[in-house]
Amino acid sequence: MIQPKDRDLLEAYLANELDCDEIKSLELRLCTEEDLARLMIEVSSEETVIREWTELQRSQLWYSKLVNETTASHSTFYLSRSFLVAMLILAITLTSWFGVYQWADPLIVSDSNQPENVAIVDALSDGELRTQNILCVVNDHLQTGRQYHLDQGVLQLQMDSGVDVVIAGPTTFQFLNSNALRLLQGTMTAHVSQSAIGFEVQTPTLEIIDLGTRFGVHVNKEGVSETHVFQGAVNGFSLKQGSPQGLPQRLSAGQSIKRSPGKEIVLSDTDSDLLFAKCLMQESRIHQLSGDLKLLSKLPVSLKSGEFTSNEYIHVFLERQNFSLPEEIRCFVPIQNNKGQFQEDVIQKGTKVDVYYLHHDAHHPGHPEFSDQKTTLTMKGELKFKGQVLGILQTDPLLLQTDQSLGNSDVRYEKSHVRVAEDEIKLLPGRSSLYLNWILSRAEGLKSMNAMRVIVTAEDK
Repeated sequence: MIQPKDRDLLEAYLANELDCDEIKSLELRLCTEEDLARLMIEVSSEETVIREWTELQRSQLWYSKLVNETTASHSTFYLSRSFLVAMLILAITLTSWFGVYQWADPLIVSDSNQPENVAIVDALSDGELRTQNILCVVNDHLQTGRQYHLDQGVLQLQMDSGVDVVIAGPTTFQFLNSNALRLLQGTMTAHVSQSAIGFEVQTPTLEIIDLGTRFGVHVNKEGVSETHVFQGAVNGFSLKQGSPQGLPQRLSAGQSIKRSPGKEIVLSDTDSDLLFAKCLMQESRIHQLSGDLKLLSKLPVSLKSGEFTSNEYIHVFLERQNFSLPEEIRCFVPIQNNKGQFQEDVIQKGTKVDVYYLHHDAHHPGHPEFSDQKTTLTMKGELKFKGQVLGILQTDPLLLQTDQSLGNSDVRYEKSHVRVAEDEIKLLPGRSSLYLNWILSRAEGLKSMNAMRVIVTAEDK
């Protein structure tokens, strides 16, 4: 990663103001850190370097001097400096000649026999991850200098920098370092911790720099790249000939852009929750959704009656993850060793849980899509979690009293008792799946809605 004094260091290097140890250290970094190599090209004069390189080639002495002589003398340092910078420029130039779909990794200048471990496989389901015909499994370390391909399914990675990455197959990718990767084709999401701010994703046409966030990146078969921000912010650049171009485009939560090869950046109108559905389900620890249920990546500003409506879906949101209950929670808990019925009881303070909010509020009279010919709506579906269900908050009093302790402080929840839907809720064998059959009425202008919290065991981390 670029350090605050790196530009001054590179300028001193080009001006022959460093000692031998400083030169060796910097040249090693230039061969292993792509962002530093790019800064080198920016600091140096491309026209001057190429002219110097041409003259050196004519002398037919440049290679032997680079390999066999020490950098202690001014002349040999000058030769090695020019050669290194020129090779960096040549790598990027050749990239543009061979086209966006065959673009090469500028880090090829590094020693391919010494790859660096930069990530570990946390989870892998319903697919195979391979590199050079080597099959990767859970707990394997992934490295720079390799190209990985996930044929299908979902892969979850923990990068050494602290970034959680989820990839949905088919996807092909490479690691640039412990806090950067290149997405050649496919779909991924990233959840970046505070310590890893600056995480970078390169695609054939975009470079995305994280500013502390959750975001997704997708590249289709034609090389069209897009990024969607779920939380926080990112900077997006056009990537041309392997280098970012122009001023960054700042994106915040809910915003997205895309870029086709050879075109300019434009806004994307792709549905984020559909495009990244598999990744978001993995992030949310939901194994399966079916029927009329849909997972959304972000809670709306308001869940008050009439302010977030749909005639197509029961929406599912992740409210809390790996959350230690701050108090005893009274709810309906599964009865042990029976057919999946619930009884009122408590979940103890300090229990680590994931909390999900399920919501259905159909269009109301006056809404453009309201139909007085269809005043009763039935929504059905099955929701399977990766953990076991500990309890549900279904009745108004139990639900409302946990809005503050379990809910999201940025969301306005319904405060009155408006839920008069006819609910059918079944806990299926294994205690990790719920079947829902919700019926909502709009007869005579009723403004009822339906909502429920589900408390599930959290995964150990």
